[in-house]
Amino acid sequence: MSFFQNLQFREKLLVVCAAVAVVLFLLFMVVIGPVLDRSARLDKQIRKAEQDLQHLRAYNREYNRQKHTMDALNAQLGQQQQVKMLPRLEKWARDTGMGDKITGMTPSTNTSSEAYIEESVAIEMADVTLKQLAKYLYEIEQSQQFLTIKRLTIKPRLNDRQLLSVSFRVSTFMPKKRDRS
Repeated sequence: MSFFQNLQFREKLLVVCAAVAVVLFLLFMVVIGPVLDRSARLDKQIRKAEQDLQHLRAYNREYNRQKHTMDALNAQLGQQQQVKMLPRLEKWARDTGMGDKITGMTPSTNTSSEAYIEESVAIEMADVTLKQLAKYLYEIEQSQQFLTIKRLTIKPRLNDRQLLSVSFRVSTFMPKKRDRS
């Protein structure tokens, strides 16, 4: 303390200012700096959480849209008449004048899904005109059943380019019967 008392007024003022500056610097480094850093990290986390919330809301909207679509499809499939596809496809072939053009119809069933059974028929035709094929495919697509055409292959005949060899698969889905126990 005698050191401080021996100093002149200007020197005392300088030492006090330096001491206050050191105390303020330490206060900033030890208390205020970490608080500001933590506040900045929390602000960043809040912005990230808000972005995540927006993404979750978008996912929720998409999920609800998809669920609504699935519910509508399930309702449509549930109301669908249980009509065997093979006789129906044969009838449409006769009605469109293509009964004699079919060289093969192979039915199959896929039960790998937990909720649906996919019934399909592989159809092969020979010597078909494009007009006949379009009419037959139109009948299939416009039916009341939920039928889809998959893997359509059309090849022109080598001896007559107006006639086609055609193969495709017609599929429908049925909900599996669930045990109500």
